[in-house]
Amino acid sequence: MSELEFRAAKVADVSYPKRTVTVIVAPYETPTVIHTSTRSFTEIVSRGAYDGVQRRTGSIRANRDHNWDRLAGRVSALYPDRDEGLVADVKMFTHGAGPETLDLCAEDGLSASAGFALMREGGAVGPVKAGAEVWERSRTVRRLNELWLDHVAFVPNPAYETATVLDVRRAEQDALAASGTPNLDRLEIDRLRAELAAIDRRYGV
Repeated sequence: MSELEFRAAKVADVSYPKRTVTVIVAPYETPTVIHTSTRSFTEIVSRGAYDGVQRRTGSIRANRDHNWDRLAGRVSALYPDRDEGLVADVKMFTHGAGPETLDLCAEDGLSASAGFALMREGGAVGPVKAGAEVWERSRTVRRLNELWLDHVAFVPNPAYETATVLDVRRAEQDALAASGTPNLDRLEIDRLRAELAAIDRRYGV
């Protein structure tokens, strides 16, 4: 696989009942200035750069800070044909970094970040496909045409100013408001969260 690269993206929606976070993994046709240790350039992800990625949905995982020791969830759906770009649903695990990541996304504390590489002849292996990336305007603009999505990460420091939480559906709070015993229900939720936190501490996550 070619060297993995990381790009911040948007957290678009959080659903507590389904433990699902929806992220815009990569906006299409949106010039973005990328700063590296040696240079700066403008990068554009072409519409269609992730065509076919939905066939690998079950194999793509999500973690915290691109750290595989902090596994948070798995990608449950991919939508490469959406107008805004490649969109992914990430189902958070009930253990590990999952519960905390879900809460932080709902509170606008994290952004998504795509871990990707240039597409190779064998997907992740072999020589890089011709035209997977094209440098334009005297190598000041990099256009990405075919990409391999390795993973999705959740990070506290977005690289893009537009990487924000757009909407949070607080169905848990709506359910409490409709309940006949909202205070008792809230205490039960707090108790269950405390138990999950104790499990996390026990296993060092």
